[in-house]
Amino acid sequence: MTPTRKLIRADGTEIELHGPHALADVRQMIGADTLDTVRLADRCHVMLLDDEGHSKGLPVNETATRRYQDVCIPGTTWQIRGDVVIVPDSDYARGA
Repeated sequence: MTPTRKLIRADGTEIELHGPHALADVRQMIGADTLDTVRLADRCHVMLLDDEGHSKGLPVNETATRRYQDVCIPGTTWQIRGDVVIVPDSDYARGA
């Protein structure tokens, strides 16, 4: 599987990213003070998102929400808000 690294904006725009990025860079890219992570369905990638997206009133990110709901219990209605970054989990794995 080819590793995916991309920024997915809430407006649906996707921007390819190259190479691993420091977490501080990811926070800056998406305007987050604190990050939360979601392991994606392929179990090889994670989605990094603004932990305070809801409280900040950020716009719903439909693409990210679909990816999140793919790994949730059926019927989950929680939405991802704001921009997100998708990267291989190995970018931030311990010892990497």
